[in-house]
Amino acid sequence: MVRDPVYLSLLGNDPAPAYLGLKMVEQRARGVARAIFYTLRVWNEAYKAKRCALFALLEEKGIPFEDRPLSEAAIEEEDAEEAWVNLTGGDKFNAVRLLGHWRRPGARVFLLEGHRLLEAPKALFLWPEEEVLSLEAEALTLEEYARLYLEPLGETWEEAPPPPAFPSGARAARLPQRGGGLFVVYRGQPYWFKPFLGDEREEMHREAIAHFAKEARELGGQLCLPVVPYHKARLRSYHPNEQDNVLSRWHTWAEENGVRLVTPRAPLEREVASLPQENLPPKPLPPPRGPVLLALVSEQATPLYGAYLYARPQEVYLLTTPEMADRLGWAEAFFRDKGTQVRSGRLSGPWALWEVRDLLAPVVEEALRQGHPVHANLNGGTHAMAMGLYLALKEGARAHYLERDRLCFLDGAEAPVPWGQGRPQDLLALRGYRLKESFPSLQPNPEVLTVAEEILRRWDEVQASWETSPLVDRFFSLLAQRFGQRFSPNERGSLKGLPLEYAVYAHLQAHLASRGGVAVMGGHVVPLKGNAALDDQLTEVDGLALYGGALWLVECKPDARQLKRRARIMENLVNSVGGSHAKGLMVARSWKGSSPPQGSNLVYMAFEAGEGVFRFPQDLDKALERP
Repeated sequence: MVRDPVYLSLLGNDPAPAYLGLKMVEQRARGVARAIFYTLRVWNEAYKAKRCALFALLEEKGIPFEDRPLSEAAIEEEDAEEAWVNLTGGDKFNAVRLLGHWRRPGARVFLLEGHRLLEAPKALFLWPEEEVLSLEAEALTLEEYARLYLEPLGETWEEAPPPPAFPSGARAARLPQRGGGLFVVYRGQPYWFKPFLGDEREEMHREAIAHFAKEARELGGQLCLPVVPYHKARLRSYHPNEQDNVLSRWHTWAEENGVRLVTPRAPLEREVASLPQENLPPKPLPPPRGPVLLALVSEQATPLYGAYLYARPQEVYLLTTPEMADRLGWAEAFFRDKGTQVRSGRLSGPWALWEVRDLLAPVVEEALRQGHPVHANLNGGTHAMAMGLYLALKEGARAHYLERDRLCFLDGAEAPVPWGQGRPQDLLALRGYRLKESFPSLQPNPEVLTVAEEILRRWDEVQASWETSPLVDRFFSLLAQRFGQRFSPNERGSLKGLPLEYAVYAHLQAHLASRGGVAVMGGHVVPLKGNAALDDQLTEVDGLALYGGALWLVECKPDARQLKRRARIMENLVNSVGGSHAKGLMVARSWKGSSPPQGSNLVYMAFEAGEGVFRFPQDLDKALERP
């Protein structure tokens, strides 16, 4: 007697892919004997509630299930004649690692993808046959999304007419607690839609766009697409010559957060037609001639840079989708500037698993035949693209995944990244920026630091007599003697903050130099071609640092009041320039009064520290710890 198959699924903090995979297996295999979920750690109560909702649905369906730790995912199910394995949940590293394990007789291994506007989710079968199936028939309904996401969050909902922009067949739920938004399900794909963010006559701020994207992930998981029309009334208030730049900046902020910024009152089918179309498959890549790094370009720049520092390749092969064309261009320019040969290709789309494999497999084979090292970074691209990269590898090639500040290899080994050999300017370049340095010749010097710190100790006195102070004259004379950096008397008047900035830089560099990090003096962050994320007037930083794989932007002010006034600008600058893992180091000479705000991407320090503020430089180890 043939038993019903066992369903095995990775389960992160997003229940929809696991449940969708189960529905597909029930439909295709005409039943499931039991379900086994290999789970990651629950991060918070909201994730726990969603997971409980998933298990409650399974109990109602009468499907026996088990919840096992991820560490047991490679254990054989000896009594299973047939196993259907869903690798969608969790990170790419574990998915790739387990693909290698489950490619065996009796297993059907697949991956779910669903990030294209107005398209139904797809199943990409990796083993034993290779095929792509639309899951529109099995896809989740509005009621199922409500059970798995809305109700566990405590949301009240009622069905409402869908927005006119959506095609016929869409269903929507009004969420009174969310202020005017509609949760929409179309062809099994969830959307979080708002007619505008706040008021159509107001500016579209980056933090509002980021909050909207966060709401979408809370309400519908990673497959939920946030959709909002741009503020047409606000755009029209700008001069006609400025409107293109403003709209480009809004689109850049939206793309950074995975938000679909659409034309007001236009059908979404028209938006789909205007998106980058799938290209023809790229031509075969040239054969390698030296050590090789293979990577997929996406919004993450740090893994690609860490892989470069570790592997130091002579040639780098980069693949990406049409949506990431600008980032591919920045990466190509970066590697060429380093003297590294760049080979690149634009894939037909994010589903291009076998396209990635077929393009890179000959490169890997030829490099290994010639005896060259082959390294592959698995962080970038979609899950499907990372799977394709893994399938292109042969014995002798090493695949890795950047986890925090270290590389994790598929064989269980780990290796530190030599971040101390890097430069924060390099990460800027990979993210589409360059630093126009204000003081390029300045370096740490104990004599200059001593004078700068004396100015900080006698701050009020020195500031009141800046033009005539012997201490100020001594400071600028040393800059000229030690570094050839000369300033006229008129220029000195606008540089009252330079002693503070120099003291912060000198201490930060001394601290990082022995810990595998590096700091530089500041200047203006200048967007490269194709990057419209910044306002020109908001680009100044007092320093940059690279430590443990994280980019830090430094801001220095004399007191807490001035530092707090700069906080919002710095939060936006850190998000734009450094991305989600970057931080801002906010340093005051003296901090008095209330504690700084909590929960932002900024860390506060002061030479004379107050409540809730780290002491500079004594507490740098604590301040620079990554959460």
